[in-house]
Amino acid sequence: MSTKVSLSLSESDLVFLDSEAGSGRYASRSAVAQDAVRLLRESHLADAYAEAYAEGYDADWDLADADGFASA
Repeated sequence: MSTKVSLSLSESDLVFLDSEAGSGRYASRSAVAQDAVRLLRESHLADAYAEAYAEGYDADWDLADADGFASA
């Protein structure tokens, strides 16, 4: 499902968006914007993984192995 939105962009951002759309890699301005949102979402996910990794190893997670459930 798609929803139409209106965006305000600087002239330079619009030029870049149109350049990407015209490069042949994308079918439209919307496709460029959708890819940009996807990349932003992925970068937030990568940040969350990095933060979790930085918290270090938690040995209590090893106890989950003895929870009575068989591995799939």
